[in-house]
Amino acid sequence: MEIVLYLFVVIFFLLLVALAYTIVKDFKEIVLGLINMCEPQLFRPITWVISPIWFIGYGLEKAFGWNIIEKYDDSDGLEKYPSTGNLKLYFSDGDKSIISKTSKKKAESLIRDFLEFCDGDLKFESFKIKSGQNVKIDCPNHITFYDFSILTQHFCNEITESWGIYKSSWLTYYSYSNKKTFHNIVGQTKDGQKFSIYTLDDLYKDQNLKLNQGLEVKAFDWKLINNGVQHGV
Repeated sequence: MEIVLYLFVVIFFLLLVALAYTIVKDFKEIVLGLINMCEPQLFRPITWVISPIWFIGYGLEKAFGWNIIEKYDDSDGLEKYPSTGNLKLYFSDGDKSIISKTSKKKAESLIRDFLEFCDGDLKFESFKIKSGQNVKIDCPNHITFYDFSILTQHFCNEITESWGIYKSSWLTYYSYSNKKTFHNIVGQTKDGQKFSIYTLDDLYKDQNLKLNQGLEVKAFDWKLINNGVQHGV
């Protein structure tokens, strides 16, 4: 019995030594990892509380040139894309929908998550979900440009193959959350104009698509809007 106890003590001691060695050896990476875990994210409320740690790290990086913040393809994730012009958007005039390669159950869950944080007076029953090969969510007409952009971002963050679709008599576009930065949505109009939407802008007043033909925008199959979608499934 004493031998077994002795072995447990030795093993426990060795584990403590290994843990201490790992902490000392990778101390910098551990600290940087903890700082980046505090990056503010809209749909993760805990980050609202701990985000000051991330902003301190961000400030130190900008002030002293230290490499602290995790980069998105050489960007700190807060970059706002430049534009060559604005395309005025009369958002209330068009239909808004989300197309996502996911299940109806997952789509319902994401909508409920979104409704806990959205600014507008929106109800779950106002979102009409159609499912088939893809899921299409028809959004209520009174959803704001800001809320629709955040909903698009939320779906894209959870389901990569997701798009926000806007369609009116004079303008149709698709959009999705850009993975290279944290707050940019990019997309393209049906006539080929590439644009970005910066979600930290005041999207209640500034309802414009920021045009820039130099943006890298992935292609979208317009047939997905109706292909394989059935109502009420």
